[in-house]
Amino acid sequence: MLLGTRLGYGVRALYELALSPERRGAVRDLAQQCGTTEAVLRRILLDLRAAGYLEAQKGRMGGFRLIKDPQAIKIADVAKVLEREPALALGGLRRDALRLEPDCPTFPFWQALEEKFLGELAQATLADVIALAGAAERPPAPPRGQAQAKRARRTARKPRAKGRTRRSRR
Repeated sequence: MLLGTRLGYGVRALYELALSPERRGAVRDLAQQCGTTEAVLRRILLDLRAAGYLEAQKGRMGGFRLIKDPQAIKIADVAKVLEREPALALGGLRRDALRLEPDCPTFPFWQALEEKFLGELAQATLADVIALAGAAERPPAPPRGQAQAKRARRTARKPRAKGRTRRSRR
């Protein structure tokens, strides 16, 4: 199944933020969970913030946080914010995608199918996404605190090379 990338990444980011509403999600962590780059996800999150779904805080303990109840977030509304047209298709991506015109005899069938899809999309909420994903079985993420951040910085440092350094060779 294919859908617009901005919508897919946006819903996934909202999903991740809804799982731990008390925490702020760092763009780097969310991008890794969503499988995209920080730059792409940051633009998506800023659009969602402008639409009133998220709040952002700068700084070391900053990040994005969901400010609406998942029950109140309609996926169709998110699609309107993130995509010009929500594109959902079964199958694989093809270069020779067909754009149907109204004079095609099969157009009414596809139009009715699209209306059903958009009707279902208008009723779906973020809470539905969470319920179908089985979020209750997923263990909660550990809180980001000063000790954890300090430990991560310490383990990320590269060890110094033993022996001669660049300065001692001069």
